[in-house]
Amino acid sequence: MQNYTPVFTDVKRLDPRCQRRDLTTAAPISTFTAENLLNVTVGAASATIGHFQDELQGPCGTLRLHGAGHYAMGGDGSDVYTSLNDPAFYLHHAMVDRVYWMWQVLHPAEANKVNGTITFRNNPPSREGTVDDLLEVGRLGEAVTIKDVLDTLGGTPFCYVYL
Repeated sequence: MQNYTPVFTDVKRLDPRCQRRDLTTAAPISTFTAENLLNVTVGAASATIGHFQDELQGPCGTLRLHGAGHYAMGGDGSDVYTSLNDPAFYLHHAMVDRVYWMWQVLHPAEANKVNGTITFRNNPPSREGTVDDLLEVGRLGEAVTIKDVLDTLGGTPFCYVYL
């Protein structure tokens, strides 16, 4: 990290540049294991949405299934502010969504619950989120409630299944 300068410096400033990627196998080898997948889907970390979420994310600064995918991409993919500029981001998040879908299928009593506050890692401190909270996507579309997007087979707005 010596001589590293942050990619993201000013949210209001246009900063065109080439995409940076620095693939690494360190995170996938240690994190993308059958044992970790089983832990979040049917193991000790799967009992509740809170347990699942905590294990998938891990404590700040640690690599679990979600963060390790970003770390494996390196470059812009590992930067919280610019990772969505990397096309691999969408493949990675499709995998995260698939793992969440598997967990929902295996835990129907928990599948339509949420856990945590309405701010990232509760910073700044905020109230607990509910399934009635709105997901606002700006110009990309109309706001929808969390409960409206929890079921991928509901037909509105989603209708898909993972194989």
